[in-house]
Amino acid sequence: MEIKAEVKSIENLKDFFFIVPDYQREYVWKADEHVTRFLQDISNEFKPNVPKQSNYFIGSTIIVKRTDGKYDVVDGQQRLTTIVISLCAIRSSLQKLNIEANPQKIIKEELLKIVKELLYKFDISSLKYTTRLFLQYEESKNYLEALITETEFEDSITTPSIKKMQDAFTTVLGFLEDFEKDSITTLIGFVSYFLTNVEMVIIMPDNIGSALKIFETINERGVGLNAMDLLKNLLFSNANSTDFETIKKTWKEILETIRACGKEEKPLRFLRYFLMARYHDGILREDDIYKWMISDEGKSKVNYSSKPVVFSEELKAAAKKYAAFIKATHATDADDLYPPITGIGYLSKKTSRQHLVLLMALKEKIDNAIINRLASNIESLVFYYSVNRTLTKSYEEKFANWAIKLRAVNTSEQLNVFLEEDLKKELTEQQAKFNAQFATKSQSDLNPQYRIKYILGKLEEYIRNKVNFPSANYAFYQSLQLEHILPQAGINIPSEQYPQVFDYANTVYRFGNLTLLEAPINQSLNFYNDLSSDEWFNGKKNAYLNSNVIITRTFSDVKIGEQTQFNGFASARLKPFNEWNMTTIAERQEVIRKLALEVWKMEV
Repeated sequence: MEIKAEVKSIENLKDFFFIVPDYQREYVWKADEHVTRFLQDISNEFKPNVPKQSNYFIGSTIIVKRTDGKYDVVDGQQRLTTIVISLCAIRSSLQKLNIEANPQKIIKEELLKIVKELLYKFDISSLKYTTRLFLQYEESKNYLEALITETEFEDSITTPSIKKMQDAFTTVLGFLEDFEKDSITTLIGFVSYFLTNVEMVIIMPDNIGSALKIFETINERGVGLNAMDLLKNLLFSNANSTDFETIKKTWKEILETIRACGKEEKPLRFLRYFLMARYHDGILREDDIYKWMISDEGKSKVNYSSKPVVFSEELKAAAKKYAAFIKATHATDADDLYPPITGIGYLSKKTSRQHLVLLMALKEKIDNAIINRLASNIESLVFYYSVNRTLTKSYEEKFANWAIKLRAVNTSEQLNVFLEEDLKKELTEQQAKFNAQFATKSQSDLNPQYRIKYILGKLEEYIRNKVNFPSANYAFYQSLQLEHILPQAGINIPSEQYPQVFDYANTVYRFGNLTLLEAPINQSLNFYNDLSSDEWFNGKKNAYLNSNVIITRTFSDVKIGEQTQFNGFASARLKPFNEWNMTTIAERQEVIRKLALEVWKMEV
């Protein structure tokens, strides 16, 4: 099976004459759904008055060359038909523009020439138009041909397909009118973007049988192809026919594995992280995956052409590891296999996936102890990223570059080299920012609440470990309530302590004013809101003694019997308080800062 695949802009579609065979499905795109989304997605990428625009990939089309030089469309006719309808609407919009002054008038005329060339070719010898896209299926009734050639069409002929094409044309016209209302320059800019920056992949198998085989295999769901589907297409095109069933089965297992992770997990996202982790050097966007795969670099690195079955098996194994990492990220309690990854999920939000690029870069059969040690150090780094409010974009490229180095790690000693040479430097810089900024951090800086509870719970677990107290699980800490020691609903607030209007509100939500508390105890404190005397705080401290949470109990000068190990730790690292105000809250925040540096550090 021979197959060609080329990336083409809409302007370059003038190289083809497309025929949609009569066995194809009729036009089914809905104007208010599919067509609108098609236009909106393109519009989102278009930036008015920006000289250099980014390209936008809209999918793929499978075509087979006919004996007359035209091409049968095996897959992608909905998208192609919508493109042609859009070109007809663009032509209509440009023709209506009343432009007198150059150079805009010249630009308009040149764009019109290009659009007309994309719609049809006029044969001088036969004095007939040959449309670039011809629909053979019965439902079309030659409507599109009439629209393209601007000839009369019998209005009484209506089919569901024709009605959808008419609605699509009207929708595109309205979309273009909105651009024109902004300015003629904006409209012309969008038309230019549509023609030159909107791209699709044209897939050209050697015959219709091959094309239908590919279509049947990789397009079972009856939807457009994406980079994941196209990669499968590449595997089939390079495999022996005897391997088709193996690849098909393997691919089904890959998709089932990813979908089992949850509805928010997409196979394309998995493919992106897999390639960044194992093969691509640097950041790879979803829109660029297929173009990279068919590039010389992609072919050479991935080597799917000579060993398609081997590569599909590698993808399957990686999908299983990816699913295991996702499960650990989403876990409520520490995951059985990868407990540090659960911590990463709490710290960076459960929807975060950047850590997967680093973890998946490790070889498939590498020991779980190495994976967990890397994950533990990533968790430390992610803690500081979260507290410092570091944007994902600022370390995305760093993670992509680190993945290149992690591919070579086979042993614990090799991981140590990476940690010392790369991660340690970044961790040290983030710790410096943390030290400089943490004194002013508030609840809003560290939300959502599950992250705050995880941080306080992790500090609690560190203390328990140091003094040989029994551990609790993550679910326990998530079940506790977030207690504001200085009450949120305080009354009779002393003005000498909180002189400015927002002093009290700002202080209540400082991180040093937060602790964890069991719900029954917390509910018993609802009446400790009167700040006119110190009794409110003494009452809370006495109630805190009933808590099982050490960092809450130690607000009092508490000692636990003859527990000298605990008492020594509490005296050296924790701090009791006899009053509670802006100053003491700042002091407790400093206690938390020091503990956090001990908890989230580099482990070698």
